[in-house]
Amino acid sequence: MKRPALLAGVLAAAIAATFVITGVSLIPLSLALGPCLKDWTSPVSYRPRMSPLGSLRFGVSDAELSLCYGRPSRRDRPVFGGLVPCGSLWRLGANEPTHLSVTRDITLAGAPLRAGRYSLCALPRPDSWTVYVSRSTLHWGNDISPEVRSQEVGQVVVPPERLPEPVETLTVRVEDHGSSDQAELVFEWERTRIALNVARGGAPSNLGVRP
Repeated sequence: MKRPALLAGVLAAAIAATFVITGVSLIPLSLALGPCLKDWTSPVSYRPRMSPLGSLRFGVSDAELSLCYGRPSRRDRPVFGGLVPCGSLWRLGANEPTHLSVTRDITLAGAPLRAGRYSLCALPRPDSWTVYVSRSTLHWGNDISPEVRSQEVGQVVVPPERLPEPVETLTVRVEDHGSSDQAELVFEWERTRIALNVARGGAPSNLGVRP
């Protein structure tokens, strides 16, 4: 009994070591990294995080969605215009990119998305936010390079709303407003709130690409 267990342990260690050293997984990434695509090549994945990993799952009609994101805290620092410069791309979280997984075709704030895995980033401005959706999911969080941007499949512009009370830690939640056919994906931090409508819908073959 001990020998098979030892061999299995050695094989698992070899697979893990290969991925950590080379970044190349010998098993499907959906299994190697899990639903949140946690980056085991980063040292922060092996110790407690200043910005813990958050996740949520929800359904819209027959589509199942999951969102994974790092949750930074304000800690008496100015956020938008400070930690997050206005007019600069931001990963919508901390550490790894913010990941969105969907099992059916949906629309996100009106932009059609096919079933699959995506990363989200945003360009915050005082009067409008642009949220970009990319098929790149294995880059480091704020390494939003031209290669990452070349994989964008859509973008949406939403107005920011001012909250009456500050939110200490970046929080993402779902508001369904009593409908099973659509919901709002809400991001809140400091005194800023943005909401992205999520609805079940088909995506045409020619998805919008960033101009």
